[in-house]
Amino acid sequence: MHRAAAAMIAILCFRAAFAAQELPTGSATVLAFDVVSIKSLAGMARARMPGARESQGRFARASATLRQLVQYAYDVQPLQIKGGPAWVSTSRFQVDARTERTTTPAQMRAMVRHMLAERFALKVHTDVRERPIYRMVVARRDGKLGPLIYRIDDGECGGSNPQPCDLARWSGGLMSSGMGLQQLAAALFNTSQTGVDRPVVDHTGLAGMFGFTLTFSSSNAAQMSDDPSIFTALREQLGLKLEPARGPVEQLVIDSVQQPMPN
Repeated sequence: MHRAAAAMIAILCFRAAFAAQELPTGSATVLAFDVVSIKSLAGMARARMPGARESQGRFARASATLRQLVQYAYDVQPLQIKGGPAWVSTSRFQVDARTERTTTPAQMRAMVRHMLAERFALKVHTDVRERPIYRMVVARRDGKLGPLIYRIDDGECGGSNPQPCDLARWSGGLMSSGMGLQQLAAALFNTSQTGVDRPVVDHTGLAGMFGFTLTFSSSNAAQMSDDPSIFTALREQLGLKLEPARGPVEQLVIDSVQQPMPN
């Protein structure tokens, strides 16, 4: 019963996040870029442009497939994206989109979703399938957590003088000053540097907010690192471990899409 309830909670959290990502049509509140340039790279030399850039008011890709753009826009991993014609994974585009407004990372993703709907006529929905997952549980039998994780008291995160309460990611590290363990489980899968190749579902049974620092050997590192694997780092630093299992996994299904009109 506990396992089924945890799986259902994970699905509901994913659906809530996905619903928050959906943009209302015909609403003045829709966030959109002021200027968008999308060029197909078929038969043309790639212009000098940063490979990938998100900055205040700018989203740029020198050479990206639509699947990669969808992955960024909906904050999912490649294996969670299903459907679409073959060119979604093979055709490459140069994208440069800008706005004058100040944007948060969440707003930037929302604007990219709007851009994909406008320029590629992209329509998607979510689906649930039984897939391999990891269950995140407390590693020690006595329930004690690791030395690099601590509980945030009520009101300490998000109060009148709030801490950042966010997640910082870099090659070989994750750090937060306050987030739930369900959010940590999702971040382990959605952060490519961890190398975690299946969704992670929180089965710790621990509610509330936690701050932590997690350092591991990045899967994207060009050279060998002395840092531990993500599995060892979770156990030694946070007192958590990942157990292989099977469970329901949300997928993002591409219903329809079109090649963009040239600028």
